[in-house]
Amino acid sequence: MRILYVITAAEFGGAPHHVIKLMEHMVEQGHAVGLVAAPEPRLMEEAEKLEVSVFPNPHFVGFGKPVEDIKSLWGVYQAIKSFKPDLVHAHSTKAGFAARLCCFILRFKPVLFTAHGWAFTEGRPYWKRWLLAQAERLAARATTRIICVSEHDRELALQFGVARQDKLVVVHNGITPWLPTQGGGARIRRGLGLQNTTTITFVGRLVPQKDVLTLLSAMKDLPNGKLLMIGDGELRPQVEDFIHQNELEDRVVLLGTRYDVPDILADSDIFVLPSRWEGLPYVVIEASMAGLPVVATRVGGIPELVEDGVTGFLVPPGNPEALSEAIQRLLDNKDLRHQMGRAGREKALREFTSEHMLVETDKVYEGVAGSEHTADHSATLI
Repeated sequence: MRILYVITAAEFGGAPHHVIKLMEHMVEQGHAVGLVAAPEPRLMEEAEKLEVSVFPNPHFVGFGKPVEDIKSLWGVYQAIKSFKPDLVHAHSTKAGFAARLCCFILRFKPVLFTAHGWAFTEGRPYWKRWLLAQAERLAARATTRIICVSEHDRELALQFGVARQDKLVVVHNGITPWLPTQGGGARIRRGLGLQNTTTITFVGRLVPQKDVLTLLSAMKDLPNGKLLMIGDGELRPQVEDFIHQNELEDRVVLLGTRYDVPDILADSDIFVLPSRWEGLPYVVIEASMAGLPVVATRVGGIPELVEDGVTGFLVPPGNPEALSEAIQRLLDNKDLRHQMGRAGREKALREFTSEHMLVETDKVYEGVAGSEHTADHSATLI
């Protein structure tokens, strides 16, 4: 089978990581793989290692730039014509629209779309959510199957009438199981003077979605513990200003982009994610696999990852008081941290492995490849 992946990926995050795992698996299975994506360095590097056919699309930028949007469509159109796929699988909102419009124009099927958290999820004004849902509903008519990464996203799609129930399938994200070995991040702890300090770790882009300023506000109320922030993004100047203005320099460490996140997680004590909205974040699975208790907001698919009171604590978004209270409970109780960390790892191993994700994705591919839509590449709208 010839499979073409289409993804915006202007920044490296969960969706690019997901696509890399899919490409690795499909190459191992002997399929021919192509990739249309913004030239994000890490994604391009991994694609080169896998020797997939890459079609860089520098016009995959943010919404609201009509000229760039049109140019990005042409890039996807040309890639489909050149690669001649048997199946197109799009990821991320903008790439999803571009790929499905091009497939509609070319009268090509099957085309799949994975929603890594809907654009019309909670956290936006309802009128904007409704408009975005209508756009997805239109695009869904030219889509063979829609993969949701959480039950929450599937229910949200049904609630907004995006597609029929039989067109929506849930495939949870998953990672390769690994055994956390204490000491991998000891060098980092020594360098930062954190040997005898309880560490709270955040991993994510410094963008509005992750609501890192609420996390920093929560840190002001905590009498102990140090926060390690891994990641970079547009809010970095605001984060630095907040830290300086609130005299948190000795409590918060900005580590920027790191490639040794598993080591740092293995030597951390608590993981925190204060997002305003999410799909099914890989980083929570990674933290759980590392045996960490998780404090996160009750948004998107996070409640499917974190069992409140068992593997961590869930709090309302945008609430620094609730966030600090949950973190403090774990700072005060080492036994509880270890108990929740063990339970979280067991849950991750049981439900969120890459093997399970890839097996379920294979089933979706086999299902659409064997459907009547593949036989004639018809553009009949469902």
